[in-house]
Amino acid sequence: MIRFESKKDWTIPFVWGFLSIIYSIVGIVIVSGGGNYSELTLLAVVWALQGTFFYLLLKTTFYTIDEEHLVCHIFGFKKRIRVSEIRRIEPQTGFYAGLKINTAWKGMVLTYGKWDEILISPAQEQLFIETINAKNPTLQV
Repeated sequence: MIRFESKKDWTIPFVWGFLSIIYSIVGIVIVSGGGNYSELTLLAVVWALQGTFFYLLLKTTFYTIDEEHLVCHIFGFKKRIRVSEIRRIEPQTGFYAGLKINTAWKGMVLTYGKWDEILISPAQEQLFIETINAKNPTLQV
C-alpha cells in the first residue's frame, strides 16, 4: 500500500486568517458595545472549534493505493475507487463543483466509472499518476 499526502497550499491558512480577522472585529464590537463576556466566550469557542476542524482536515486528508483500489481518506471517511475503473486524470481548470477530497486550491480531476469524477490533490502528483498508470495502463493523462 502506498500513501500520498494531500497537497497543502495557501488556501486553508488564508481562510483561517480571514476568519480570525472577522472574529476579532466581532469581538471588538462585543466588548466596545458593552456586551457581556459570555458572548465573547462563545465566539472564542466557535473560533477554536473551527481551528480544530481545519487542523483535522489537514491531518486526515490523504490517499492510499493498494493492489485494486484508490482510497481517498478525509475525517475518517473513505471513498474507494477501483484503479481499473479510472479512465482519465487531468489537471483542474477553473472552479470544480463535484466531489472534492482535497486541501489545495488546484488539484487533479479523476474520471472513473461511467460518469463519476472526483477532485483530489496529492502532494506528489507525478508519482501518483505513475503509480495509477502502472496498475491501469489504459489510463488517459
